[in-house]
Parts: sequence; structure tokens; C-alpha cells
Amino acid sequence: METGECGACLQRITGGMQRPGGLVITERALNLCDLAPGSRVLDAGCGSGVTLHHLRGRKVKACGLDLSMEVLAEARAKDSDSQLVQATMEALPLRSGVFRGVLCECVLSHTNSEAVVREFSRILEKGGFLILSDLYRLKGEFSAPPGMEILDKGRIEGCLARCGFCIASWEDRTADLKRLAAELIMSGCALPPYYRASGPACEMGNFALRGVGYYLLVARRNDGD
Repeated sequence: METGECGACLQRITGGMQRPGGLVITERALNLCDLAPGSRVLDAGCGSGVTLHHLRGRKVKACGLDLSMEVLAEARAKDSDSQLVQATMEALPLRSGVFRGVLCECVLSHTNSEAVVREFSRILEKGGFLILSDLYRLKGEFSAPPGMEILDKGRIEGCLARCGFCIASWEDRTADLKRLAAELIMSGCALPPYYRASGPACEMGNFALRGVGYYLLVARRNDGD
């Protein structure tokens, strides 16, 4: 989610996943999808490969994609059999209609969302599943950090509809975001820029979300598209 000192804290506290909820959220979403053994699944923005390794444990044919060669090397070190691709998500070097599922966990807000979701739609087979977890804009004061595009729920839904998806499940997971913030505070770490500290960083609970929440959704590619 972040780079530098804050990113190092997230890396340590989340076991390399750098996102709220970790594999609990991932597994929750996977249980809502029909991914039979042998299904082809893309982990878009796979980072160091934690989710990718989890997917392989489910006996699916998992492929990891990331822009960073450094983190892909970490993923390769963890699992030498992983299929890994270095590319931008706005232009996926992957054939159309070949994946049963795509996961994109806490990465979409760092991209051109509509271009990326359109690419996900292209590579998914009809009826295929898209799993997204990320920040989203709530009501009230909010200013997105540079390089991030944080949409509200309505704009996320509109983007998915335009790209040929229907939402099967939407869950607000802001409690997981708050829990991660508390863990950062207790560890003496700096908070990401979408928080506003109202007291010393070491004081648990003295923070407020700056108009941002966290969501998990499962969408399906429309059969008619």
C-alpha cells in the first residue's frame, strides 16, 4: 500500500501482504466463487506472492503479475514453480477469455481503474469471477494521496457495469482497515496518508479515517458480453 518506512511497517505487521484483513479476506472471497481445481486464476499485483502461494494450495493454475521485478523475484524465491509476468495492469500481455478468476487486492486504487477493469473483463471467460479489495471514498472530508485514485461505491459500481460485470457480493471491511491502523500505532509506525492522527502515533485509538473505507467485492463477467 505504501513505500518507505510506512511500507516496511506494513510489510512486517501483515506478513508481506501489506493490506487489511490479509488472507482471511482473500479466503472469504474465494469461497464465494466457483473455482474448480485446475481453473486458471490471475493474481494481479501479486507482490511477493503470499496470495499466489495460497491459490496454488487450492489446486488452481495460478499466475502472478506485478510491475516490480524486485517483488517478483521475492515471489519466485518462495515458489520456483509459480508462473510470473512482469507488466502493467493497464495493458495485460495475456490472451482474451482464458482466466476463470482474477484477484486484485489493494492495488486498483494505484492504477487507472477503468482501463484496468476493462482489461480484467477481456482476459476473463464468460461468467468468470473478479475479486477486488481496496480503499473506497466515504462521505465527508477526503483528499487522495498523490498517485492514488480512490473512488466512491457508486463510481466503482458504474465502472464495473461499463466493463461488463455484475456485482455478486459487496462487503464493507472498514473495520479491518481500522484494526490495521491500531496495529501500526501500537508498533510505533507512521500511519499511511489516508489517516489523520489526532494524537501521538503511539497512542492507540487517537486516529480518524479521513473519509476513506475498505471494501471487498466479488463480480462476475456477464455471460452475454
